[in-house]
Amino acid sequence: MKIKDLFKRSIDRNIQGVIKVDQDDEANVKQELDEYVVTRELRDHFAAFFSAFDNSLQTPTDDMGVWISGFFGSGKSHFLKIVSYILANKIVDGKPAVDYFDDKIDDQMILNEMHAAAAANNDVILFNIDAKAKDTVGSDKQSILKVFMRVFNEMQGFTDADFWIADLERRLTEAGKMDAFKEQIKAINANHQSWIELRDAYYLNKGTIKEAMVKSGFSDEANAQGFIETLSTEYQISIDDFAALVKRYIDKTGRRVIFLADEVGQFIGDSVQRMLNLQTIVEQLGTMTRGKSWVVVTSQQAIDKVTDIASGQDFSKIQGRFKTRLSMSSANVDEVIRKRLLEKTDVAEQMLEDQYSANAAAINNSIDFDDGVERPKYKSPKDFAQNYPFIPYQFNLLQQVLTAIRENGSDGKHLSEGERSMLSLFQESAEAMMDADTETLAPFSRFFDGLEQFLDHTHHIVLVRAHDNPAVNPNDEKNPFALQLLKVLFMVKYVTDFNASLNNLITLMISSVDADRIALKKKVSDALEVLVGQGYVEKTVKGYDFLTDAEQDITREISKQEVNDNEVAKEIGDYLFNAKPGIATSLTYPKLNGRYVFAFNRKTDNIFGAQRNKLSVHIITPVNDEFQSDNDYLQVSTGAWNHDVLIALPRSSNFVDEIRNALRIQKFVVNSSASSDSRYQGMVLARQSQQNEEFQHAHEQLIASLDNAAIYENGQLINGEAGFDSRLEQAMKLLVDNTYRSLQYITVAKSEKDIRELFESISSLALDEQDNQAAVDAVLDYMRRESQNNTHITMESILSKFNDIPYGYTDEDIQWLVAKLVAIGKLKMFYNGTVIDPLSGERTPREIAGFFTKKQAIRNLAFQIKEEVAPSKIKAMQTVASEVFGKKSFEADNDEQRAAELRKLIVTKYQTLKGFEDKTQDYPGHVLLQKGLQLLRPLTEMSDSGAFYDYISKHKDDLLDWNDDFLDDGIRDFYYSQSMQDIWDKGLNALRVYGESSDFLSDNQLQDTVDKMAKLLHLQKLQGDTAVKISELNKQFDELFSAAFDKTAAGYLADIDDFRERGLTRIEESAIPDQNVKDKLAHDFENRIKAISEAATDATTLNEVVAKPAQASAQLDQLTDRINHAKAQLIPAGDHSGESKTDDKHKDPDKPVGPTVVSPQEKIVKLEEVLHKGDYKITASADIDKLTAQFKRSLEAQLSDNTVVTLQID
Repeated sequence: MKIKDLFKRSIDRNIQGVIKVDQDDEANVKQELDEYVVTRELRDHFAAFFSAFDNSLQTPTDDMGVWISGFFGSGKSHFLKIVSYILANKIVDGKPAVDYFDDKIDDQMILNEMHAAAAANNDVILFNIDAKAKDTVGSDKQSILKVFMRVFNEMQGFTDADFWIADLERRLTEAGKMDAFKEQIKAINANHQSWIELRDAYYLNKGTIKEAMVKSGFSDEANAQGFIETLSTEYQISIDDFAALVKRYIDKTGRRVIFLADEVGQFIGDSVQRMLNLQTIVEQLGTMTRGKSWVVVTSQQAIDKVTDIASGQDFSKIQGRFKTRLSMSSANVDEVIRKRLLEKTDVAEQMLEDQYSANAAAINNSIDFDDGVERPKYKSPKDFAQNYPFIPYQFNLLQQVLTAIRENGSDGKHLSEGERSMLSLFQESAEAMMDADTETLAPFSRFFDGLEQFLDHTHHIVLVRAHDNPAVNPNDEKNPFALQLLKVLFMVKYVTDFNASLNNLITLMISSVDADRIALKKKVSDALEVLVGQGYVEKTVKGYDFLTDAEQDITREISKQEVNDNEVAKEIGDYLFNAKPGIATSLTYPKLNGRYVFAFNRKTDNIFGAQRNKLSVHIITPVNDEFQSDNDYLQVSTGAWNHDVLIALPRSSNFVDEIRNALRIQKFVVNSSASSDSRYQGMVLARQSQQNEEFQHAHEQLIASLDNAAIYENGQLINGEAGFDSRLEQAMKLLVDNTYRSLQYITVAKSEKDIRELFESISSLALDEQDNQAAVDAVLDYMRRESQNNTHITMESILSKFNDIPYGYTDEDIQWLVAKLVAIGKLKMFYNGTVIDPLSGERTPREIAGFFTKKQAIRNLAFQIKEEVAPSKIKAMQTVASEVFGKKSFEADNDEQRAAELRKLIVTKYQTLKGFEDKTQDYPGHVLLQKGLQLLRPLTEMSDSGAFYDYISKHKDDLLDWNDDFLDDGIRDFYYSQSMQDIWDKGLNALRVYGESSDFLSDNQLQDTVDKMAKLLHLQKLQGDTAVKISELNKQFDELFSAAFDKTAAGYLADIDDFRERGLTRIEESAIPDQNVKDKLAHDFENRIKAISEAATDATTLNEVVAKPAQASAQLDQLTDRINHAKAQLIPAGDHSGESKTDDKHKDPDKPVGPTVVSPQEKIVKLEEVLHKGDYKITASADIDKLTAQFKRSLEAQLSDNTVVTLQID
């Protein structure tokens, strides 16, 4: 049986595979209606559409929009056309279009609504919006409105060529002058053409139109001329005007107007203006016609996807208008093709089912895809029979090819709308196979013949050249296998989710139910080799890619880019060392809870990065030809000098070629010159994407290859069934063990806290503590060796030494080890050249620990091996400690700590002596105290125990002698006895008091007592009874001095009292008329004299008492000034006549004026002012006369008018 004998209806019958909305000849329409397949999905769409339409017949509504979406080839255009036949109630072959569905739809409610819609008076306007757009440019914000206006005019019989002419026709019709106008046109036109024949060329017939307007009685001459002039202007129309025209038409005719616009979504594209234009049209029609005008549109995208184009725009209104939304799926197309084209006879169907049942496993196993996309196979014998000779995956894949080619590889828009394109391709493919046996299957290449006429030159020329290429077509066949394969590669080139791998291409080329995939693989592989070699195809990580001429040129340019082995190796290393997961470059050593983390250098072949670490991971790539066998790897990894883990990547790997090609592309992109050609830029971007894919695929292979990579360390291959990471960790650990052999010395983890604890317990630190003892010994041995050449060993050098091979200690380990040696007295510690003594107590344990751990401190830290103390020096220290400081035993058991213990006592002793020395220098023993301080001060400042022992040993006798003198001379007893110091203080005070009073005393007994006291108080060596003697003399002094003091002081107190009496007399005798003022002056003066008298009474020395009369005399002088001031205050300025205070206006001018009375002024003159100090010798009465004459002249000089002189003699 041949394939053509399988079908119910002839496979080569004429089917209109391409449905166009403007095709309406009856024969085609009848075939469309007869053969229209109502699938379950389409039945639901009919139900949704006609239910919404029926609602508008019952109730006014503004929900009058329908949005039909579906991918290219989904059947949306055909559905739209069928709906137009039904709504227009089109009579086809003697019956309404809706009647053709009575036996296609089994739901009576749906049929009832369809018949109701057909029975409504509908004017249906079906149009392809892009075809009707004519000269409307994309930026025209009125473009959709103009299309709607044009088709609305056309539906009414008006011209669609010009809006002005259509408007004239509308007005003529409304005025009832249309027929008369047409008659005049025909009569006036020289060729007697009808109006329909000449209206589209109106611009050549303006005179005829004007004359016809006048003669038909429609217009006068002037108005007709005005209209003709408007023809050269742009016709202005708004959406409101358009909606009003539609409403006026509906109201006048009683009919509904249905706009059915195909490919609206494609026409809108990414134009916000067009989207807004459509939105406003639908809004206004809905508002003004209330459901009597409908807008039904198709689009490849759902409405919410189309409205996404306008960022920030609110298109919720238009989405609300298009409440009825119908979405066509690919399943619908498959079902249509199977029912309309591939339906089999009963005999054929049974035969095919039996054939499948016998070979089901083999058939489905031969249909295999490896790109991870689920593509359908035959599900059952019935499924095989229904789809034969096609394979289920071909329906969806071909649909994807059509969409992809339309966007990328077709010439214009000739790949037309609807599933009929799919239908045509399947029919043409089946026709081409109709004479084949029933074991034949349609290879995917079979569909190419139906697409070839639509290809653009860029793609078609490649196929033409390949056909004429002897390498591709050696036998000059019409359609050689290699060319068929090239056609398949073209078809899937732009399908995003299909990888043209070898396996997938084999599947696409299967052409029989008993295909031999092994043989076909050889055939496909050979063809691919030829196509790649001739440059028509390129191998990529995803498979094989068809190349256009321009892409072939780019491929040749890429192949010219030089990429050497080192560049490939570097890319391999960079990725593996940085990938997660990849090749680790650090090891957390399994010791002490992962305390040790070793960093490894990175090496790839002969490319070494920064080599900061002692260990390395070394990758050997397949491009390295220095390694040919396992022995090469074993030899290189052997030897104490080698500190590398070698990783040998598998040599049979594809990633090298992919990386090399990706690097070539990378260089091409960098070196390619800038071009404004958008197609060239697109190809460059595509190559960049290919570069990323190649890198990604190569990287995936690199990671996968690690499981097969060999790892070598120290001359051995690391075996094991574990994965790569485990083997690498094992090799790294082995390298660490072989390299850092002394790491085993660390048995206990230590930290800064442990360093601090060392110095917190330094005085009781046990020397037999064994923590990390081997490591402590290793550091001490190194310090001893190093000290032979260097007096001071820095902390930085110690860290560097023990970080390094063969130790590998952490900084914390090393810091604790050195601190331990310092704490047990094995090392001296220096900071900035100054000795730091942890035992001195000058710094806290935290501060001392900081020297070891803080980076800034470490830079200035150094150490020195501490020498052993000689036994003689230790004995000298013990003697001094016992005799001088009273320390008979020590808590510590080593020399360092014993020195620290004694130093604390010395510091205390020194501070005590310093306190004694700070007391009054009149105390005894200051010379001895100063000597002690001089001896002890160096010991308090010594942080080095060796120097401490040396000093004590050298000054032992001086210290012992000083201590003997301190005890024997009674100095220690004096300073430790407060009562003795009180006696001294009292005696010293007596000497001071006597010294300040002696000028006024003449008591011999008192003088003798003072002399004895002074002698005892100034002794530097005290006797046992010195203090008693001084105490007795203190008592004796008190008695004698008190008596002498009181006697002398009495005379001075009498002088003070005399000054008081004289002052009071002056106040009383003054001419101050106001007694209150006198009383106040007297009171103040007495208080002042009283204070002086009391101070004299309380004085302890006669020097103080003797000074008081002079103070009283001064107060008397000040009193005189105050008296004069008071008198001046009481007598107003300018009033010296003694006149009455009565105002001038009250004086009696006739009364005689009496004599003036002037109050005398008092003047105090001291005797020394008139009788100058000096020695006056008197030998005769003449000398007396001379002196008295001089005295008289001086007194007379003090006299003046109205003045009383008081002579003051003290």
